Amino acid sequence: MHPRWIPALTATAVLVFAGGALANHVTVDPATVPTGFLAAHNAIRDVPVSALARAVTPDGTDAFIQHVRLGPNVATGWHTHPGPAIVTVVKGSVTYEDAEANRCNDATYASGEGFVDRGFGHVHRAFAGGDGVDFYVIYLLPPGSVTHVIPASAPPECSS
Repeated sequence: MHPRWIPALTATAVLVFAGGALANHVTVDPATVPTGFLAAHNAIRDVPVSALARAVTPDGTDAFIQHVRLGPNVATGWHTHPGPAIVTVVKGSVTYEDAEANRCNDATYASGEGFVDRGFGHVHRAFAGGDGVDFYVIYLLPPGSVTHVIPASAPPECSS
């Protein structure tokens, strides 16, 4: 991504909800976003196909696309999504933290990498690296989903 595009794309940042305050959904005028790929060839491993299939119903799916920017060392609150979220990191790094198999886990993703959060109640949070982070998220949600993010409590394994 060319650096001069970043100011135009920042208008799409909606999530930054450290401390639990959620932003409203904002739709960006497409004329203000440059054409072309916003992220390409990001390496995304371990795609949970079952979560993607669960989000697509006979009535279709709701899609949300979001640009998220977190400042240096800023964390989101613990949360979940009503469906899977495909994340591509385009600048900086982000650490994804969740609990599984009775342990707290974290994985860090740099620019050019990405991951899929399976959603459907899977509680997690993200925090930016020392230089901050910009990433894009594509949410695939069951039709009629009221929101793309649901605040949650930290899993017991991650609350110490």
